[in-house]
Amino acid sequence: MTSTSDEPPRGEPDGALRIGDWTVLALADRIERDGTSHKLEPRAMRLLLVLARASGAVVPASSLLATVWAGVVVTPSSLYEGVSRLRKLLGRDAEGREAIESVPRKGYRLRWPVQHATEPTLDAHSIAVLPFEAIGVEPALDFIPPALTDRLIGELSRHGELSVLARGTMLRYGERGRSAAELARELGVRCVVDGRVRQVPGERLWIEVALIDGPSQRQTWTETIELKARQWTQAADIVVGRLARTLTFEFHARTPGADAANAPPHASARDLAARAWVELFARPESQATNLRAQAWARQALAGDPGCALAEVCLASAAWRAAQFDWESAPGATAEKLPLDAAMGHAERALDLAPDEPDAHYVLGLIAYSRGETVRAEEALRHCLRLSASFAPAFGLLALVRTRLGHPEEAASLCDRAFALSPREPLRAVWHLALGWSALARQDAATALDAAQRAMAVNPAFPTPYAVGAVAARMLGQDALATQWVAVLRTRSPFRSVAEFLRRMPAATAPAHRRQMQAAARWLAEAGLPAD
Repeated sequence: MTSTSDEPPRGEPDGALRIGDWTVLALADRIERDGTSHKLEPRAMRLLLVLARASGAVVPASSLLATVWAGVVVTPSSLYEGVSRLRKLLGRDAEGREAIESVPRKGYRLRWPVQHATEPTLDAHSIAVLPFEAIGVEPALDFIPPALTDRLIGELSRHGELSVLARGTMLRYGERGRSAAELARELGVRCVVDGRVRQVPGERLWIEVALIDGPSQRQTWTETIELKARQWTQAADIVVGRLARTLTFEFHARTPGADAANAPPHASARDLAARAWVELFARPESQATNLRAQAWARQALAGDPGCALAEVCLASAAWRAAQFDWESAPGATAEKLPLDAAMGHAERALDLAPDEPDAHYVLGLIAYSRGETVRAEEALRHCLRLSASFAPAFGLLALVRTRLGHPEEAASLCDRAFALSPREPLRAVWHLALGWSALARQDAATALDAAQRAMAVNPAFPTPYAVGAVAARMLGQDALATQWVAVLRTRSPFRSVAEFLRRMPAATAPAHRRQMQAAARWLAEAGLPAD
């Protein structure tokens, strides 16, 4: 049987094995050592496994090309590059030997010892998506469960910090013979996604998904999405996107010790970075969550300087400190706040993990704040090319497009964000984006409604009070405008019009300058001091 692009060749180990000092999690395409972890491309993992299976014998180059690149027309340079990347990643052993030796005119062999684990090693960041069950689904719609399984695996696999078992592996578990918890133990994964598609009267589909925690054998989360059966094609992206985004939240939130005040003993860099991610993206923005996230991320980098997710978290935390004056000394101006440091962390994250959607998102956020609006737009669009379920990128893109003079696009972008992640804490920002776009269109009533919705999601988020004060003043609701100006003066860094303009994203685009000048005039009329 010819190997597919996502399934190891027959005869290779499915579980964990040791190659030198590295633990190799074949099903998850990941290698780990001393708290550090790297995700491999599927072909790189297959190349490593074929060499490991040979037990130190030389494997001819022609055999490697035929096995690892089965069905693909490639040149020997593909093999040279693949071996070179593996050598660089694996490094040298205690004796200074590289893992893979080139044997002139013959092929390659693995020089390090290989040990096979008797039981799969549990990867705390691993997840398996069981094939979705079809219950009462008519033959014309029986393509939906496998399509949903494939697309969900594909979307989750785009998140570099998750180890997602490949589709080829999961096809073996289409027939339910054991519980999801038993399968989690067998597969050596932290969590299993157990889903079913149920057709109900009225030509409707119920998509039910549960997350099963392997160690505790408990169902930790469940979601049900209902849609019209004949609307599947139009709704598929939203269904898959919402499930993938929610699963990412739930998975990070269940990092060992994520709700504890102190990290558990021997917590890995990935666990610490996941804790920081939860503080930043799964909780409302506040100085307390920001400080906790910084502490976890710095601890993660101390253990693994190559942890990209920790750099993402430090970038986001530094941006928030700059935006909301959470770390500056009294009297500091926006020019002295740490946006440059934030950008440095974002760029390092991209160097470490160029395909990490979170890294592109946070770079777009920082570029937007620095007035690099075109760069911000490109970063956000690339984030969405990598992960169509990344709801915050749609919300921030709505702000960017408004600042570039296209406020009419904001509503559809924010609608997408809300549909993908209706309970996400960052939805306060999406309401804010709707408020700014409404102000740009001179629609004060819609702006007022959006501002109040943002305040309801996160009362500590200061910018909606500025939008609300502007909209209330435009509508002649002076008492409400005065109330929110008082909030700006006492509970936010926007204590004056000048400070508001300094701390808001730099207005380099002409449309953005006009929008900020108009907002400044209305804030002054509402009673915000000039300086």
